[in-house]
Amino acid sequence: MKFNRKSKPNLLTPRVIVVSFVFFSIFIVAFFLKTWCGVQCIQTGYEISVAMNKQQNLMNMQKNLKIELVHLRSPQILMKIAKEKFELIIPKPGQVIIIP
Repeated sequence: MKFNRKSKPNLLTPRVIVVSFVFFSIFIVAFFLKTWCGVQCIQTGYEISVAMNKQQNLMNMQKNLKIELVHLRSPQILMKIAKEKFELIIPKPGQVIIIP
């Protein structure tokens, strides 16, 4: 009696190996691309956070400078600066000359 043995087909043909390698390569590239995109997203988030903090600091500085400007333009402060820094005084009525 002869037994008919059916031989199993070889699953590791060169074509299967190449296709498997291509799919594996695509998977690895996609994985690295996804990871890189995630890192870039986090980095951009940090940069946005730093920029927002800087904007807030600049807005606070602008507010303080506006307050200081209003303060320095007040007549009392101008009079004080004129007396202390430039040694100016209010002229006496006889010292004022009106030019026609």
